[in-house]
Amino acid sequence: MERPKILSLNLQPSSSKAITDKGYNLYVGSLGKLVNTLNKEHEFKYCLLNYDYPENIHEYDIVLLDLDFVETIGYNPIENKRTENISGNNTYLLCKYPQTIFDPRPLTSDILLEQVHEIIKRDSIIVAFQSKLIDVKYRVVKENGNRPIDNGSEEKNIYEIIPSVPFLKNKVGKETKVVASNGELAGLLNKYNSEFTYQATFYHPAVWKDNTQVPADYFVPLVINQDGEIVSYIMRAGKGIIIVLPNLEVTSNFFIEFLEVVGPSLMPSIFPESVKGSWKENPEYFLPNHDELLEQKRLLQEEFQQKIEQKDSEINANLSKYKFLHDLLLDTGDNLVSATINFLDWLGFQNVIDMDDQDPETLEEDIQIETEKGLLVIEVKGIGGTSKDTECSQISKIRYRRAEERGKFDVFGLYIVNHQRHLPPNNRENPPFTKEQIRDAINDKRGLLTTYQLFKLYFSIQKSLITKEEAREAIYSYGLVEFKPANLQFIDTITEIFLEGSVFILNLNDNEIKIGDKLYIERNGIFEIIEIKGLQVDDADVQTANSGEVGIKSSSKVKKKSLVYIKNLP
Repeated sequence: MERPKILSLNLQPSSSKAITDKGYNLYVGSLGKLVNTLNKEHEFKYCLLNYDYPENIHEYDIVLLDLDFVETIGYNPIENKRTENISGNNTYLLCKYPQTIFDPRPLTSDILLEQVHEIIKRDSIIVAFQSKLIDVKYRVVKENGNRPIDNGSEEKNIYEIIPSVPFLKNKVGKETKVVASNGELAGLLNKYNSEFTYQATFYHPAVWKDNTQVPADYFVPLVINQDGEIVSYIMRAGKGIIIVLPNLEVTSNFFIEFLEVVGPSLMPSIFPESVKGSWKENPEYFLPNHDELLEQKRLLQEEFQQKIEQKDSEINANLSKYKFLHDLLLDTGDNLVSATINFLDWLGFQNVIDMDDQDPETLEEDIQIETEKGLLVIEVKGIGGTSKDTECSQISKIRYRRAEERGKFDVFGLYIVNHQRHLPPNNRENPPFTKEQIRDAINDKRGLLTTYQLFKLYFSIQKSLITKEEAREAIYSYGLVEFKPANLQFIDTITEIFLEGSVFILNLNDNEIKIGDKLYIERNGIFEIIEIKGLQVDDADVQTANSGEVGIKSSSKVKKKSLVYIKNLP
């Protein structure tokens, strides 16, 4: 549709797309993006404003703003260098350490204010989601190599683009109440009220009447917080309407409903196509069966909402049930010990004892398990880095002490560590033990293990890659404990893949395989099972193969450098 002409500035991409998909005439603009200059001590960068808006802003009917949404880009010297310079302008904005982020939006907002004043001289609407008000000081300089020439400074804030903002103070909260009386607008605000948050409050402007200051009638509060402070308002400015709103995490649906329902009721002159026949939406003009169908729709929505709430409840219960798995990767101290005990219980160990419950004053092992093989003593640590030699070997002293107490050497020592616990597990050093630490553990007959291995073990067992019995048996091993499926025969390493990994080549080395067989694929210590869906030898389809190169069609995609095994019967 040609009208209304809409300008968006710093909207979430999903919102701009939703408006465009509805057929509205939208220009997707920007007040600018934050620039990460990565300034270090004594460093500075010459910066230029980055923004995007049409030259004919004064011809637009609606301006949609999200003052809180911002994207960040890296500093690019080419984008911050004047190239086609007709006027000879040699001024820049200086971003100097300790400032590391350049924010162009407040200054761009100030530049656009004059254009906004042109817009509100006629029927128009400006809608803005609010943000905190932060004054940004801009240093204007003339370029002069490493010695920029100071040319003054000025302070601006992002609210400069909105005429006559009655800003009160920055204040963050999410408890809000709709006080709007306008039917369509109030309905829309009430629908999203539970999702609103706010970062600023506003005062009600006053005017003089009969020698007394009274609240201005051109300004109407829409939403207040629990303290009665205004966090959203609508006001007349010239012939235009300005609406400032609390924040929404997702704005796309709100904007669509505003443009389809609220906008035409507030300013019908700029919605010539939208208001045509709008009276048909009144119940007195409903077509046959329409009200019954609407009621059925409402009931379906209610039923759907109940199902969503039920599913959310199930999700929360599941998070609580398996919380110990995330605790293995996040925690330290007693919480980590408790999570490890939960895992060992799940793995099938009986009588897992938290030694702090037995004697909290004695700093010995964290966990004891009396098993058919003997006594398993375990020390558990959560650390920010990787383990020192003394930390790895501490369990040896405890192991020998327990062996002397028992009068026999059926004691097994295990050190479990949640290392580099502030990093995502895949970004950690895995395994976190040096070759010397692993060799010493083998010589001392003790095990080394990470909580990330336990985390991955859970899913390997769920996928039937390894049994709980096999995993418990591996716990007793010396050196770096590894959880591998039993009775595997190595075939080959994948070096060639096709169709993005759905087909790959193997050298069988006298290992017989057939269609329907399961292969074990290992990559970075993680196993997966695939099924052979097809075989080719010399470009001919076959049912079985036992030597030479063979093409394998897989049930799921694989990657190069993966190791391939087949399981032998025990």
